[in-house]
Amino acid sequence: MKDFLKLIFFGVTKSPKLRLFNPDTDEKIEMTTGFNWQILLLGSFFGLPLFSKRLWAWAWGLFFLSTVQAFFFYQQVKQILAATTVAEYEAAMRQADNPIDSAIGYLLMFCVVLLSVKGNQWAVERLLKKGWRFEDVSDPLVRDAVGKWKISKRYLTSPEVIDKL
Repeated sequence: MKDFLKLIFFGVTKSPKLRLFNPDTDEKIEMTTGFNWQILLLGSFFGLPLFSKRLWAWAWGLFFLSTVQAFFFYQQVKQILAATTVAEYEAAMRQADNPIDSAIGYLLMFCVVLLSVKGNQWAVERLLKKGWRFEDVSDPLVRDAVGKWKISKRYLTSPEVIDKL
């Protein structure tokens, strides 16, 4: 249970991680390679885990969808609580089935599942394009990730070789 809570709230897992570093700032980061439970379980809550992964466009998109869905929920609850008779309550419950709200909910669920599967890959690819490099290019986990994600082999050159070029 303790490991599960660490995973959910802090993103700490026991799985092996890819280590990346920024040669310009010497900043280091660790990324996992598999399914991301943190995004699956908390991603629909305003896209918060995506901000820590630096997937800004997806994070703001999920933030917007979650905000719109929260607004619809607020309107529905306000209408239901304002009902004073059984007839008003039944009318409010019938109006609660909003197709736009349902579509936003399904879109939000689809995005969260997609990002749970592909989010780590996209985050690593984005970091590599911004100049980050793998710390140990001979690590089998790095080689597996590059092969599985079809990342360019040029990212497998050691940082010393890149500096000399």
